Amino acid sequence: MSEDVYDVAIIGGGIAGFSAAIYTARQGLRTAIVTMDIGGQLNYASVIENYPGLESISGLDLILKVQNQATLFGAEILIDEVVSLNRDGHVFILETGRGNTLKALSVIAACGKAPKRLKLVNESNFVGKGLSYCVVCDGPLYRGRRVALNSFGEKGIEALQMLSSIAREVIYIVPSESDVSIESAKRYSNVVVYPGYRVAELYGDKKLSKITIMSNLGNREVVEVDALFVELGFETRIDFLKPYVDMNAKGEVIIDKFGSTKTKGLFAAGDLVDLPYKQAVIAAASGVISALSAINYVNEIKGNITAKLVKDWRKTRSPSSVRRFRF
Repeated sequence: MSEDVYDVAIIGGGIAGFSAAIYTARQGLRTAIVTMDIGGQLNYASVIENYPGLESISGLDLILKVQNQATLFGAEILIDEVVSLNRDGHVFILETGRGNTLKALSVIAACGKAPKRLKLVNESNFVGKGLSYCVVCDGPLYRGRRVALNSFGEKGIEALQMLSSIAREVIYIVPSESDVSIESAKRYSNVVVYPGYRVAELYGDKKLSKITIMSNLGNREVVEVDALFVELGFETRIDFLKPYVDMNAKGEVIIDKFGSTKTKGLFAAGDLVDLPYKQAVIAAASGVISALSAINYVNEIKGNITAKLVKDWRKTRSPSSVRRFRF
């Protein structure tokens, strides 16, 4: 990853983060989005009927539209997880789980919740090396390969639909023997189902090569795979933010009406913050508020602003038609 300083680093790939990226990138600010998955909790919404301008759309389709819009304006996506945040003068320094370092003049935290981990001792060693928490992000990298999926419920059904059309074989590991996704999984000829199993161990030299799965009765089996996809829901992991923000009794980040935290240059948005309602359109709006504030903050630091930006209606030509990803 480049050591250049970004204007804005956005943490989180949900509707708040990508909405913020549309505005910052459109204003010409160099924008990086750091996320372990695309869509976040919105991926669990099979049908959305109350997003303005769209009569009916799935959560995944909605987030992909917003993501595409952000990348068309030049926003860069890094599939990774921020684990450390520091500051040196006006520059924020973000360290990631995969060993990347990003520097940015401003940060927008929109990481409402992060994908749940397996909580295995060597799990972090394989992230990005055969272990993924996002089928949408990394599934296409394993076309024609043998992969495993650890998931359940509606999310499991959606992930199987995608993986079964890409991979040669899918090993489906389901925590419950009576999960709703099992019957759907049996419809695919290239899916092998292990109901009532969990992932117990990960093996590999430079990348993941096999896993041990264990049943609820203690039966163990070693399975060779090219990749393991884990989609078990989300949890809050924002310890790296705590020195820089105030939080309420619910564990939400406290912001003002501009999306600002107690740390100058650090903004927050989406389900992460102390807004009274948790809706996609509200998360998107809070992302935009933080973006406009970040734009003004960065311009002020650079000394190239005469009046603060309060609206953004001018027509802008998209600088690129190519999605920019880094892994």
